[in-house]
Amino acid sequence: MGKFLIYFSLVLFAASFGYLMNFLRTIQKDHTVGNAKYNLSKQQIIKSVILTAIPSVFYVLMFVGVSLDKHWHASVFEYFCLIFGGIITIYSLCAGIFSFVLHYYKTDLDEKESDILAVLWRVCIPVLLLGLACLTTGFADYIKYPLPSGFDFSNGSVLYGNEMANGIGIKFYGILIVSGALLCLGLTDHETYKKFKKHGLIDSLFLVAFIAGVLGARLWYCIVLEPADYLSDPITIFTTISDGGLAIQGGAIFGIGFGVAFMLLFRKYIDVRFMMDVAVPTILLAQVIGRWGNFFNQEVYGAVVNESALWFVPRIVRNNMFIGGFYRVPLFFIEGTINLIGYFFIRYFLGKVCKMHIGLGYQASFYLIWYGMVRACLEPLREGFTLHGHEGGFGYLQSWFVAFGMMVGGAILLLAFYFIHKTRQEKGLENEFGDKIING
Repeated sequence: MGKFLIYFSLVLFAASFGYLMNFLRTIQKDHTVGNAKYNLSKQQIIKSVILTAIPSVFYVLMFVGVSLDKHWHASVFEYFCLIFGGIITIYSLCAGIFSFVLHYYKTDLDEKESDILAVLWRVCIPVLLLGLACLTTGFADYIKYPLPSGFDFSNGSVLYGNEMANGIGIKFYGILIVSGALLCLGLTDHETYKKFKKHGLIDSLFLVAFIAGVLGARLWYCIVLEPADYLSDPITIFTTISDGGLAIQGGAIFGIGFGVAFMLLFRKYIDVRFMMDVAVPTILLAQVIGRWGNFFNQEVYGAVVNESALWFVPRIVRNNMFIGGFYRVPLFFIEGTINLIGYFFIRYFLGKVCKMHIGLGYQASFYLIWYGMVRACLEPLREGFTLHGHEGGFGYLQSWFVAFGMMVGGAILLLAFYFIHKTRQEKGLENEFGDKIING
């Protein structure tokens, strides 16, 4: 009975979500006669509220099926977390997508209604995160740890921690890295569309920056962090890439560098400072998502602590940080949280609230300063292998120095953009926002 209920509710969940997206598409395509603004009808608003809620109903049905199949004996609090957390997670996801698409991609929508939707999709983000935290709290104590980190398809086995597949396999770390990169692409394309009213302008840029970022992350790990193991036989840098070993700092530096070079050579009609501002800060979000790959791999953690010291960490994170018989400080979680705050600080506080007081390129510069600061503070807290491959002590010394280098580089870049902006303003080439002034 439980399994049937699970599959039945999954089908209905997918169908209801698909119907919601089709209804959204119908509204987006509907237009008024002439230049009149489009207003949502009362019926459309009511239907939207109902359709965004229906997938949550089928989630509850699926949860009932799972609880029957697994014979869970959870506490009242845990059942509350499972039901309430799941409902607000799915509802906020559906409502966020619905309001985001209408706000940005229905250009003839009434401005007042569009502003309401803009507030709605932004509110949905923290509600979604809250819902996920609540949902995972409900089932965290009823799943097996350590959590799988991937699958080895060659022998049908599950991978744990840093284990790698012997043949064809997939790691959650890789999936999350690609997901983070695609999120960067989507956000950057969205911001570019708002300015140029055209999608696809940065597709080639994304491919160049992504490939350069992956190669940079690998080269940085092999040449900077582990030179003794790879420089004696450089070909192993590429032949052993499936064994793991990527450095985020190298990926960020190479990705940004090659991306800027591509813009200067092949996209001269787009101000490279504008593109840096809309693209570079999104790397923080990619790094937040990528750090969850470290979570599944049981990496990037700190010293041994009592479980009670991790009260602020979601249960599922705390339970997976039980490594080697001890609870560890989840540095990946702390770094990811700080980087998430950093993105919103740079993108919205600096980019929106302080727009009158900053020029183009400032947001990209602050990314280097912010991320360098985060790594400089957290790197000494990491517990693991030193550069020589033995345990104990403070390792990753080069990464720590690079973090300070990123902070200094960001400050220098900030000053450079400041003088460029002021010089171009004095010459009448751009206004206070950095937009080009066309004479005549």
